[in-house]
Amino acid sequence: MSRSFCVRSAIVLLILSFLTSFAPSCSLRAQDDGWMDSPQILEKLEKTFADPPECKRMTEDGKPLRIWIQRDEQAVIVDGYVCQTKAPLEMFACPIGTKEHESVVAVFAKSRLVHASLLAVGANPGKPVAFEPKFVPASGTTVRVYALWHNEKGETQATLAQHWIRQTEKKKPMEWDWVFAGSKFFKDPDTGSETYMGDGGELICVANFMTSTMDVAVKSDAANSGLVFEAFTEKIPKRFTPVRLVLILTDEAPYAGDSAKATDSNGAAKDDELPKHLAAEIPKKVKEFLPPPKPKK
Repeated sequence: MSRSFCVRSAIVLLILSFLTSFAPSCSLRAQDDGWMDSPQILEKLEKTFADPPECKRMTEDGKPLRIWIQRDEQAVIVDGYVCQTKAPLEMFACPIGTKEHESVVAVFAKSRLVHASLLAVGANPGKPVAFEPKFVPASGTTVRVYALWHNEKGETQATLAQHWIRQTEKKKPMEWDWVFAGSKFFKDPDTGSETYMGDGGELICVANFMTSTMDVAVKSDAANSGLVFEAFTEKIPKRFTPVRLVLILTDEAPYAGDSAKATDSNGAAKDDELPKHLAAEIPKKVKEFLPPPKPKK
């Protein structure tokens, strides 16, 4: 037996021993989370979440989706679940099976279907971020994103999505609004088929992507340390909690600075206070999009 073979064997055994030492902790971690896969979560969601009242349910090829629209309120409603409570973030929400490792919420809908639903309630897509020849932020209709869920008592809870996102450096909620950038299509030169690029995961982003369906209207990347985000663990319900997102259009310009912050008597912005749109009370109509849990059969 050669010396090199013995060395390689020893290295393999060392690696296996190292990996095996982590197995119990990984198993316990899964138990702590009460692990659930997507079909289980969807089944739980369908048993407890009633359809939002006075809304039209969207379909694809005749199949009902977990997306609804309410044209009078210019609202899009989409169901999902909490997929991360402790993670650095590039997205707030992604479609299931895409970028759950760096999102707070995964939704049971493709980005292109959310895009179509936003169009149906009157949103105007702008353009995704551009980096060359100079940085130009994403544009489009401003969209306020609310997260709704039931607490352990079955009471409807609601918050602006920004409160589930924390600025890593300042340890404060993300302040900036999302806009309907609209992503883009890729056309295969050989087949001519088109792919909506936001379906790859970039549904509601906190890092700038040229494929975002919705993006923040400011420069947000690793080079800008003040705009790097993580899950705001203390504010988020436990992992795998069913969540209903409510996307509501607003005519307001997207918040992208300090102009909407509370001010002191001299007119200076108060850094320790939230912008007005984050401090505002959640509208009653928003909470009504998630009725009380369905009675157990």
